[in-house]
Order: sequence, then structure tokens, then C-alpha cells
Amino acid sequence: MSAHYLVVDGHSVIFSWPDLRALHDRNRAAARKSLADQLQRLHDATPWRVTLVLDGKLGSAVSTRPARQTDMVISYATADQTADSIIERLVAASGLARDILVITADEAEKLTVESLGAVTASPAWLRETLEREGASFSAELERVHRSARWKR
Repeated sequence: MSAHYLVVDGHSVIFSWPDLRALHDRNRAAARKSLADQLQRLHDATPWRVTLVLDGKLGSAVSTRPARQTDMVISYATADQTADSIIERLVAASGLARDILVITADEAEKLTVESLGAVTASPAWLRETLEREGASFSAELERVHRSARWKR
């Protein structure tokens, strides 16, 4: 099986999930950490490589560089960037767009990354899939990714 990549627009997910949105209202860092922890479990339990992209943190760029190529990546946009622009550049420059599934609620972002060859899914879909986490998660990712590619 070739590698597949899940790229998550973090704040799009946070603001789409009521529990994370409420947590974000009280404690932004805790909301980011909660999402990152859920995605880390997914990253560790499936062959999918996860990248979480978040909008700027106090105006400075922060990126957790993976110790190994297989580690999850968390990136924050700088003050002059957005998570959307980072995701678009990542998809465009990867040469692997057809192997990337982008999670976002932003319609413009969906259109852009789909035009670059990636597949998209909603934060609601991600939530439902995470709740069914386990051995079936990887199969579900594959099914959605394949069916979306075949619709083109």
C-alpha cells in the first residue's frame, strides 16, 4: 500500500466541534491539545500520516519537527500566513496530492485543494470516524479517499 496523508485544518475542526469550540472559548491551548491528542492516536493506530495545521500562535511560527519521518507533524502558521495557505502549498508541492485527504469546513479551501488533486472531507466526518476508531478506521479512510477520487 502506498502512503496516504491526512492533513487537518485544525481551527476549522475546533470551531466545527461544539465541545472543542467551548473548550477553545475557555482555553485555546487546551482545545488545540485535545485535537492533537485525538489525531495522534489516529496517526499511531493507522498507516495514515497526519499533519495538523493551525493558524498562528502569538504571531510566531511554530512547527513540531518530527523526530522520525513517521511522526505526526503539528504546524502553526506565522502572522503573515494562514493555515489554509500552508495546506494549499503543502498539497501543491507534495507531488502526492492524490494521496492526501484534507479535513476542512472551509468551502474555498475545499475547492482549492481538490483542484490541486487532493480529496476533502468535513470535520463532522472526521468526528464520526474518530468515534469509530480502531481497525475499521483505516478501511474507512481508504473507502472515502477512493470513492472521492473516482468521482472525478
